[in-house]
Amino acid sequence: MSKPPVEAGTTDNTEATTDEHRLHTKLASPFPDITSSNKTFDVYARPFIPYQFKSINDLPAVNYPSEGVTWIEFEDYVRTFAGSAFLPKDSSGVKVEDAAAKLARSELCAENYRYYFLDLLVREVDAARNNCIEHALYNVPLQRARNDPRPFMYWLDVPGLTESTLQIEVGDQVALRQLGAQYAPNVAPYGTTIQYDAVVWGIQRSQGRVTLRIDNLFWQSGLFNVSFSVQPFRIKALHTAVSKSHTCLSDDSDGWLRSMLFPRLADGVMQRSLGNGRFDIKAIDPLLNYEQLKAAYTVVHSDWGTVPYLISGPPGTGKTKTLIELALQLLLTDSDAHLIVCAPSDPASDTLTSRLLPHLKPRELLRLHSPSRSFAEVPDSLLPYSCIDNGTFSLPSFADLMRLKIVVVTCRDADILSSARVSNRDLFHLERSMIAALHPGMKYPGKNDEVTKLHWTALLLDEAAQATEPEAQIPLNVVAPPLGEDNRYATASPLVVMAGDQHQLGPRTSSKIPALQLSLFERLFQRPLYRDHPLARSSGTQPRLTASMLPMIRPPFTNLIRNYRSHTAILAVPSKLFYNDTLEPEASNTDSLLSWSGWHGARWPVLFAVNTASDEIERDGGGWYHVREANMAITYARSFLAEQLLSQREVCIMSPFAAQVKLLRRLAREAKLWDVNIGPLEAFQGLESRVVILCTTRTRYRFIEQDLAKGLGVIHERRRVNVALTRAKEGLVVIGKWRSARKRRVVEGLAGFCGKERVVGSREGLEKRLAMEDKAKRGEPGGHARELGIGHGADSRLWASGVAVENALRSLELVDAVDGHSDSA
Repeated sequence: MSKPPVEAGTTDNTEATTDEHRLHTKLASPFPDITSSNKTFDVYARPFIPYQFKSINDLPAVNYPSEGVTWIEFEDYVRTFAGSAFLPKDSSGVKVEDAAAKLARSELCAENYRYYFLDLLVREVDAARNNCIEHALYNVPLQRARNDPRPFMYWLDVPGLTESTLQIEVGDQVALRQLGAQYAPNVAPYGTTIQYDAVVWGIQRSQGRVTLRIDNLFWQSGLFNVSFSVQPFRIKALHTAVSKSHTCLSDDSDGWLRSMLFPRLADGVMQRSLGNGRFDIKAIDPLLNYEQLKAAYTVVHSDWGTVPYLISGPPGTGKTKTLIELALQLLLTDSDAHLIVCAPSDPASDTLTSRLLPHLKPRELLRLHSPSRSFAEVPDSLLPYSCIDNGTFSLPSFADLMRLKIVVVTCRDADILSSARVSNRDLFHLERSMIAALHPGMKYPGKNDEVTKLHWTALLLDEAAQATEPEAQIPLNVVAPPLGEDNRYATASPLVVMAGDQHQLGPRTSSKIPALQLSLFERLFQRPLYRDHPLARSSGTQPRLTASMLPMIRPPFTNLIRNYRSHTAILAVPSKLFYNDTLEPEASNTDSLLSWSGWHGARWPVLFAVNTASDEIERDGGGWYHVREANMAITYARSFLAEQLLSQREVCIMSPFAAQVKLLRRLAREAKLWDVNIGPLEAFQGLESRVVILCTTRTRYRFIEQDLAKGLGVIHERRRVNVALTRAKEGLVVIGKWRSARKRRVVEGLAGFCGKERVVGSREGLEKRLAMEDKAKRGEPGGHARELGIGHGADSRLWASGVAVENALRSLELVDAVDGHSDSA
């Protein structure tokens, strides 16, 4: 085992300017004009950090490294089964030249594949670096890790860790600068000349805490500046995968990878006759419906062409169940099959493993984890199916790895297989080279030679719409067959099957670049082979295939249409807005909440609860929150519970804004609703709940452009609306401003349905009662309800004043810094 590659921590938090003219202008007028009507204030501005604290990170320092976590030593692993002479040259370290702007920014094609994505990855790294800077911590305490038997361990609380707004993994390096001593209010802080390059040894996301190893720490004040950085080894796998794909596309322009990434109509297979309507496979899961069984049957018979097979699975239609069935069917039909099953995230990969383990033994199934994964995040049931070496997740021996039937791994962690040189290409060349060395007299290869069977026979990618295209390239390169002439001596090409839903949340990226947030799954569905097919979902109600439609290309996709989650009324809106009215309600036992006293009109289990109060701004850039809305949400939750219709765990309250989530959690604790699920929208994708209460939070649109630029909110976000609506099984309550909703594109569909079915809550109901109670409690502005920030009509004026004061303080601090520098000179 070795240590992960780390670099000395650096900080980018510079707060200086060399523009002398601007400095003199600030001195002449330290308080900017706040009466100008054309000022646009950033409601998401980060908290103001005094220059004295920021400047500490820029001082020269001696770096004190810390011991890293153990890592997989890939060169040693390869030596256990092969010599370097029998493997092709490893291209993972190839340096990629700078992308030409005209190639990088032009439309994606096989010729500019590398340049297009490397340009996007450079911009993604820049955004990730800015995100690290925004999450830097100043003057924060560190705690010694109690009861931790390992030496030099400390705890650091990290805001944003719970919601994963800051990406941190075990093995990451974190830079710490200790403040010199506890200082009095009138004494400026100062830093030491030491930077501790700490290493993350543990993560407790639910507590928002990381465990750091800090060697040689001399304890003084116990207060630190903390800087995070983008870890180079995490980005390298994406660069390598994109470069490998580009090389394959260049060297084999009409080969397997081209048909996977840029499938053409000619890559399909013509269907000239109707089938008999029966499937000659026995379902392992007896509850599969027609579309699910058809997908499994088609994949097993692999008669759709050498292109990816796509399974379009809207919420609640059982796409993961379908993928599990076809994986097991592939093992039944081919005793020598070896599959890689992937998902973009660890939780999704854990779900796949949990579904597979009842059917497979630990020697047949491996859940491959990165050494950077925390043990606390892994379900206990998966540990027997994981490889653990010296207290760290690792790879099994080569012989054990080759015996496995299925390896489940995240897209990014599939790079472990590439680095271990067990991809199809490497194994192919290893076998051929060793045979040639053992039998030098053999004319090899020749027409009478036996073909080499590729080890990995299929790649199954679940939640494919949540993976960026560079991420999807990593497992694709693991299963890709040899190039060009070599491919003639390999068995049938590997199958690639992707399941997902491009109408839900896509890949999570630091940058908001649409090109990077477009998954390979979604891009493939935009290709004519899929998009223009007569049976495509975009055609509306799914037609039945008849002889008159033939001949046509055999569909390389399956549309799942039967929803087993939601009540008919809940399903109606997303089916119309996002799926061309193709979803069919099949859920049972969804009427149990119809007796709730809060429903309106036709007694559908859907309610649009009107809220006319104004949203509010949390101080220090925390975003939007809404006190009245939060109280309404908690009141609705308590009402369901008071009528004994469900338990706390069956209630979900969601909001797109972190400040609102924080307020909701506080109010829930005060109401003793300990087990009600409260969180941001992104946290609930893939989950379901008997009742969902959606807080839209936004009621004013003066700052809407900032929302859109940062990809926040729900009103303008189609995919967030879809996720929110489709989590609910038996009841849906949406709290928002009715008039505003009627004017917004996506929410308008929901508002129209609610108006038509007369399920809109009256202004005279709960919202008015809470308004009266709130007024009575406060008595005057700035009471308890305003603890979080600035609200109501005064917000713009006070926010402007706050920005003005901060600008003035920055100016004065800059002057002090310049004067101090001059004096010292």
